[in-house]
Amino acid sequence: MKRTLIVAAMLLAPAAFAWDSVCTKFPNKSLEADALRSQTGSPCVPSAGPATARERWIGPVDEHRRLWEMTRERAGLPPAVSATRTLTVFTGPGMVDVGGSQQPTFVPVAFESAARVAYRPYSIGEFTHLPDFSWALWDWASGHETCPLEGATSVAECHDFASHMGPVNSNHFVPQSRGHYAHYHQLALARAAECSALRSKLTGAAGRFDEFQRECELEALMLEAVGQHYLQDSWSMGHMWERWGSSTLTDFPGDTTEEKRDRAVLTALVSGFFHGARGVLQALPAWTSYDVNDAMCAPWDGVRFKALDGSLNPGIGDDYLSLLGAETPYELQTNTFFQCAVSGMLEVYVAAGEAHGPAAPLAGFVSVDPTSENCFGQRATNQSIALGAAVNFKVFGGQTTIPIDARFVSLMLPKVARASGKVAVAPKIRNEFRFELQKVVTIARLRAKDDPEGTSLATGQWSTFMGVQPNGAYPGIASYIDAPWPWDAGNERTQFVRRAFHRAHASEWCESTTVAKIDGLRTRAADTGLPVEERVAACTACTELALRHLRIGTPATWDTTQEPLCGYLSTSPVYVYHQVSGVTDPLGTATRYCCP
Repeated sequence: MKRTLIVAAMLLAPAAFAWDSVCTKFPNKSLEADALRSQTGSPCVPSAGPATARERWIGPVDEHRRLWEMTRERAGLPPAVSATRTLTVFTGPGMVDVGGSQQPTFVPVAFESAARVAYRPYSIGEFTHLPDFSWALWDWASGHETCPLEGATSVAECHDFASHMGPVNSNHFVPQSRGHYAHYHQLALARAAECSALRSKLTGAAGRFDEFQRECELEALMLEAVGQHYLQDSWSMGHMWERWGSSTLTDFPGDTTEEKRDRAVLTALVSGFFHGARGVLQALPAWTSYDVNDAMCAPWDGVRFKALDGSLNPGIGDDYLSLLGAETPYELQTNTFFQCAVSGMLEVYVAAGEAHGPAAPLAGFVSVDPTSENCFGQRATNQSIALGAAVNFKVFGGQTTIPIDARFVSLMLPKVARASGKVAVAPKIRNEFRFELQKVVTIARLRAKDDPEGTSLATGQWSTFMGVQPNGAYPGIASYIDAPWPWDAGNERTQFVRRAFHRAHASEWCESTTVAKIDGLRTRAADTGLPVEERVAACTACTELALRHLRIGTPATWDTTQEPLCGYLSTSPVYVYHQVSGVTDPLGTATRYCCP
């Protein structure tokens, strides 16, 4: 009876991430990542939606971020690249529901419309977690306050992994993951080229605007970090196969959005159990004395992948990052992954101009094309996938294996879909599900018996599941991810990023800012009829803009040794002029110009 209760609890757990992703609430969010990891924070509540956009993605076992930091060290990028930074974001007067309480919106607005200022601390490595919490960088920039997916009743539900994000996360599995990494890598390189051009324009500024160069470089690395999530997932053992499904809900069978999501949720649940679900199942109470050593991610005899050179190698995945290393059985997995990850990171950093200092890769590094088959061609063997067709755990030291096509499990999974996935699962679909589950598990066992070292299952030579094909049949890029460069100035999503990372996009703002916009903010900052918070926001936004256009002096005579940023970046710069007796520095002068 106890075992039945334990398994029931395990099956009712929510869907799992790949390498561990965490969101933690800390009393002081502005600390460095290492300092925060040593603290005891509290999990983000709710665990999805606007709440997760307001906290740090750091914790004791934040595997995606740790993989990024391990990559940075091997690439020889300066530690300053990983420092905590704080964005100054100008927002409107709106409020948003965050776990039942109303909090100020994070949606960025145009400078001239600033009503509040939001301060958002982050470190680059945290953005490797982003695809587990956000639909794209634009989504994070807007505070997770919008929803690009059909069928959600709230922005929190839209970002919930069990009910909405997980069902379409097939792009976290090969081969779809390759296309999504390649997209973000190219986007990062395009932004890096812009950063390099920015650096060239500022060569005569004697280092006065190095901070803007660094901000641009960090945004390029941030896009690479988002992309490297897909590369990292591809080297988690549980992701080395074509999980059924698409990253787009409309690709699923069904006459309505609800029917499509029913199938997407059930498909994701089954895929999650093949993949290995230690990340969530291990969270049961300590009194159970269990250890979820679930194939394929846990160290299991017989769980191996075939590399591009045809060699068979043991592999591990989620929650076992500590076992990676050159002196372990996972040497090839470790070395090949880091060769690919370091190559991608270095390409972007060098292309951006190395504004944080020169890179010094570890001795012996050989660059490869990080988007190539060499980095995405690994596949789990048939035997590995068959071993993954079960819930594996130890209770009081005894190994227990429950096949996922067992009667108990096949009856429970539709209940999980209702509880965690928030789908109704009509009786007709429940019956179809049980039949389809038995079919695919039987095929997996037969393939494992006939060709244990083959990769026919992992390469999509399988069966459909509930009418859903392996993800290689859906090769497109998800519509909700960040657009390729150049970004359309009229696109709301790209404007979210431009406004949140406005210093990184200084060249664009130099071209579009007018004296009238700056003076409008100046007028609002002095308007005693406005709320104090709005006046402070106007003052802060005005100072940020004016500093970029300010000449200290008059139109007839000014300090030519301190020409403003936009004088270097804009083809047709506009200027404001101001002089304060006894004040010679631009920031002090801009502050006095803007703020009463």
